Amino acid sequence: MFLAVWTGSMAAMMLPGTVPLLRLDYAVTRSRARTALVVAGYLAVWAALGLAALPLDGVFMGRGRWLLVAALGAAAAYQLSPLKRRCLARCRAPLGRVLHGWRDGALGALRLGAANGVWCVGCCVGLTVALLALGMMSPHWMAAFTVVVTAEKTAPVLLSQPLATGLAIGAVAWAV
Repeated sequence: MFLAVWTGSMAAMMLPGTVPLLRLDYAVTRSRARTALVVAGYLAVWAALGLAALPLDGVFMGRGRWLLVAALGAAAAYQLSPLKRRCLARCRAPLGRVLHGWRDGALGALRLGAANGVWCVGCCVGLTVALLALGMMSPHWMAAFTVVVTAEKTAPVLLSQPLATGLAIGAVAWAV
């Protein structure tokens, strides 16, 4: 049950930030079936992360504010990491992924989607941990997460620093 809800939630929250890549793929191929396979590869990566997150969901459930404070602090630190910057740069450059990661056929579409999913997970893993800690099934946090992730991937300015600051402030607020 968790995996189905997780994958559906991640699709709803993460796919808006992936629309530029999907549009490029469709513009090149004019094939909805191929673009659907790109989406399938992308969601397969998020489903795999859901399997890894399943034990964490139980850990966060009812564990109190100190675990939430630690998760928010870790997410804030990750926002400033070189890995985050590298993954975000890839997420913000769908043309580069199409030009350098293109493979023909159904398997090529799945591979493109999966590669995009890996970069996206690397970009959003800190925020995802924060979402798990805050309550993944909360429609308010899910909506906020969707807006933040989409803005971070598509806005003309980098938002990692302000997001890190907001997460750190949230950690301090929950600690007090």
